[in-house]
Amino acid sequence: MPGPRHWLQALTPGATASIDGLVALKGDEWRQARPGQYEVLERAAQYGADFVYFRELDGRPPVAQALVYVDDALTDEAFAALHRRLWNWGAVPLVYRKRGARVDLLRCAHAPDFLARDGRLHYHAFATLDLLTRIDSAAERAAWWDGEQLRSGSLWDAPDVCAQLCSADKSAHPSLIHAIKQLDEDLHDQRNLMPEPLRRRLLVLSLLIAYLEDRKILEPAVFDRHRPGATRFFEVLEDGPALVGLLAELEQRFNGDVFLLGADERARLLTSKSLGRFAALVGGRTTASGQMELWRLYSFSDLPVELISHVYELFVVDRSAIYTPPFLVRMLVDEVLDPMRLDRLFERGELILDPACGSGVFLVEAYQRLVSHWRSRHGWRRPDITTLRDLALQIRGIDVNPQAIELAAFSLCLALCEALDVATIQRSPRLFPKLQGRSLHVGCFFDARDDLRAANVGVILGNPPFQSDLGAPGAVTSCKTFVAEHGNLPDKQLAYLFLHDCLPLLQPGGVLCVLQPYGLFYNEGTVALRGGLFERWDVREVLDLISIRGIFGRADTKVVAVIIEAQPPPTDRQILHAVFRRTGSVSAQRGFDIDYYDMHWLPRQSVLADPAIWRSNLLGGGRVHDFVDRLRRMRTLAGFLADQDGWDHGEGFIAGGGAASEPARHITGKPVLPSAALTADGVDESAIFTWDARPIERPRTRARFTAPMLLIREHIDLPNTLRRTGYLTYRHQILGICAPKAQLPRLERIKRWLDTEKRVLQAYALATSRKALTQKATTLTAADITDLPFPDSGNLEISTNEQIVADDIVDFYSDFIRLGEDSPLLARNAEDGLPGFCAVYTRQLNTIYTNLRPCAAYRWPGVVCQPFVFGDGAVDWRGVDELRARLRKLLEQRRHGGLTLHRISRVFDGPFVFLLKPDRLRYWLRSIALRDADETLADLRAQGF
Repeated sequence: MPGPRHWLQALTPGATASIDGLVALKGDEWRQARPGQYEVLERAAQYGADFVYFRELDGRPPVAQALVYVDDALTDEAFAALHRRLWNWGAVPLVYRKRGARVDLLRCAHAPDFLARDGRLHYHAFATLDLLTRIDSAAERAAWWDGEQLRSGSLWDAPDVCAQLCSADKSAHPSLIHAIKQLDEDLHDQRNLMPEPLRRRLLVLSLLIAYLEDRKILEPAVFDRHRPGATRFFEVLEDGPALVGLLAELEQRFNGDVFLLGADERARLLTSKSLGRFAALVGGRTTASGQMELWRLYSFSDLPVELISHVYELFVVDRSAIYTPPFLVRMLVDEVLDPMRLDRLFERGELILDPACGSGVFLVEAYQRLVSHWRSRHGWRRPDITTLRDLALQIRGIDVNPQAIELAAFSLCLALCEALDVATIQRSPRLFPKLQGRSLHVGCFFDARDDLRAANVGVILGNPPFQSDLGAPGAVTSCKTFVAEHGNLPDKQLAYLFLHDCLPLLQPGGVLCVLQPYGLFYNEGTVALRGGLFERWDVREVLDLISIRGIFGRADTKVVAVIIEAQPPPTDRQILHAVFRRTGSVSAQRGFDIDYYDMHWLPRQSVLADPAIWRSNLLGGGRVHDFVDRLRRMRTLAGFLADQDGWDHGEGFIAGGGAASEPARHITGKPVLPSAALTADGVDESAIFTWDARPIERPRTRARFTAPMLLIREHIDLPNTLRRTGYLTYRHQILGICAPKAQLPRLERIKRWLDTEKRVLQAYALATSRKALTQKATTLTAADITDLPFPDSGNLEISTNEQIVADDIVDFYSDFIRLGEDSPLLARNAEDGLPGFCAVYTRQLNTIYTNLRPCAAYRWPGVVCQPFVFGDGAVDWRGVDELRARLRKLLEQRRHGGLTLHRISRVFDGPFVFLLKPDRLRYWLRSIALRDADETLADLRAQGF
């Protein structure tokens, strides 16, 4: 029989929660929760849940992991309907339903398990646990039954578990967006249906009215007034005059220009002969692309209002616009709208501005935070309509696209509805405030700056456009001013101009959080721009997201977020560079994890002095930087080549076709080595072919292709070959170094250096490249190769610890950045790394203490406890549960001493040192052991040892 310690065993209806992370909804204790937690509990109570299980995060609001229902008395059919609603809500990924000794697990962030093949609702559990049997089978020990893994978040560390429980494509919100996109394409295929702008406006209105219908705000009588016998919007939609009349009534009732039609739109609808076909497709009464399921599968009253903004991604005219996913928006807003900042906004009446707001995803999230904070300061009562309207007017948005501003107004009005109960909405005439032209403006931000200087802006949020086309005249004028004051604007990047021009609009002490292209911190051309930011403003945090590919869906845009306060920087400012990785929970868009080892606190002066520090942190941090710093003081290969007389070096030829192209006799009819044929295993001679008469752009010289020559492919594996005789041409992805025949030994020396120091050179290239890991995962530039350190001896004199750092960069970090949760660091557990970790950790500490040794590790689900002992002691694992509880108590006592952060814990207990970390290889690398040892030595010195 399972013991009483199993968290599900003791749960009964009305019980109080005695388990860390578990909050009971019976009674009123949960009403003391903080913002960010309270709203989830309130909604969960509305759905009838008995408990909510939260994951605790250091310094952030807890994140809901699961709802728990105990003896709910619902039929399976009724619970299937509830499951549909929870799936649409999407805020909590798991549901546990306990009935007697049986527990069912249901998924709410995956494909709809509640939907049968015939489209009907049916009850279906993903997994079941019998609490009356011993929990000893593999199925019963599955990670999702372990409460500690829920509380710590280690449940999501295993990629296979994450894939089974969550899906970024099949959960409610992305699948609805896909369904709407497919519906729009079906409508587009219906020739002569109606003009695209009107068609898409009606589709957005259909979503909005579906939301109002599902919430019972619009009752059947509303539709019957405009088309007798109609009980649903789609029955009115097919009748032009009835539709125009309904929208006019809704505009009169709700106000805000949300339902307002232009004269041309009204005229087209009154005479349209295609509304019947349009309504049939939208309403799901035809089978085009399976839309019969659209309105039955989705519960619009349960969907989050910010999802409506996602429609902008589908319908926006400017296809260069990038939609920012809600989970990223939430994380960024968390960083700036903390309780102290919100108090300041209320006290001073400061505004929140998005200077390129698009459909309003940042504005909606910010508005919801304002509402939540107001409630938290007023006993969690609901604000009245006047308060909600006033809060909406604390939001400012600008965008050049009128459709986007219209949709932002829609979304904010829906967010206002969310804060009210149905009865209040039904009895409130002219509910929505007029936002367009008042707080939401169509226009160019750069033209509006003068007006915004007079506004009381306290927070700026957003995702400005990433483009090298300045576009609007206001941006061109602003760029000229920038160039006159600061020099060239790097890449003529519009996002940089937004950043530069936004900061002076803030009130002193105000804060900005905007996304920027990764080049702001990783490109050589932005050094001056970056330095100006750090010199003039208080840059507080850099949130580095370049390791997370596909975060913006179809666009593989690599970004960073900067958080800057509008004040001079303190001299002792420590800037946080937080490197986010692509984990299972990120890929499923459930949220972001940030590990202790990816939190880098940088002195401001070091940031100003060393532009390479960002890439070093991407690959591990401090020891990587020290490794790079020592090697870059050496002479480079470029320095050596500059001293050689009669040598020729550079890339191969570029195939032409443009005006600058010309035939080249020294290439036409000559053998060509394709780049891919130069591999780490040598040259594939069979791939060499003869170049035809195609023209060549910048054809180089004959000397570039004449042996003796060393050819190096611009790839992180540094494939190379030495050709002692002959003539061979090659393309520009290969760097050639050609020497006079008498100086062949010098070429051979370079070849030996490349081969003997290869892994160190690979690591150095990854840490300094202009292209690898950012533009192309494994591609180098010619300059990356010629900048490699090449001392006279050819020996880099690498220490044991430097070799460990280099090996981990090459073997693990490059794949970690490229593959995320599919990389060995996250796909493999700790067992593969523990022996090497322990050997390095003890070796480092024993340079001072001499008598530290590792003990046998112990594993709890998802966690490894690796003890070390000074002397001959041994850990008594017989009371393992009591030991775990004692370690947790020690951690709680020392939490404010900086010893625990993001599930990485180090505990000193008598002669023992306990390291508790997730059971993933990522946390048990040899280079991580070096960092742990450095910090352990610092802790021991601080304690007087």
